[in-house]
Amino acid sequence: MNILGWATASNERAVANARAAAVECSRRRVERAEVARAVADLTAAYAAVPVAPAASAGHG
Repeated sequence: MNILGWATASNERAVANARAAAVECSRRRVERAEVARAVADLTAAYAAVPVAPAASAGHG
């Protein structure tokens, strides 16, 4: 393989690696957004649950 062939192959590998990394970053960003949304939903649901007053010790 001559230097031009090596350079072309090397560039193609670099582009493929960059594309794969970009896809993985995008997947992780989507996953983080989904987790944040789920946590917000659970937090809102938890906040909406009424809390009964605690029973006082010795009264009753």
